[in-house]
Amino acid sequence: MGEKITLSLTILLTGFAVVFAVLLVLIGIIKAYGTAVYKIQNRHQMKKITRNADLPKAEREPEVETPVAEEIAEEDNDELIAVISAAVYSMYSPKNIRIKGIRKAPSRTNAWRNAGISDNVRPF
Repeated sequence: MGEKITLSLTILLTGFAVVFAVLLVLIGIIKAYGTAVYKIQNRHQMKKITRNADLPKAEREPEVETPVAEEIAEEDNDELIAVISAAVYSMYSPKNIRIKGIRKAPSRTNAWRNAGISDNVRPF
């Protein structure tokens, strides 16, 4: 009876050790893959940084900042308002309407659902 218990415990502990060892190996593989993908995606930016670091300050290429979504939205507000107003007017033209404000409607669906729908309704 005692030998069966020790054998069972040995098998149980060995199983736990193997499972956790494999999990740790998988975590390492996933982290290495993520690091490799990150380096590949940012290769161009890193080349520019190292190229600029070697040059004197006066000869360096100017760093280009990417525009923030809010800045773009502020620039296009007038055009966006005109387009939305025209669309509303074309829908309700016989009625007297007055647009008091425009704001983005909250998203009621999640991104995974939208991706699945667009993937499944794409033409062949």
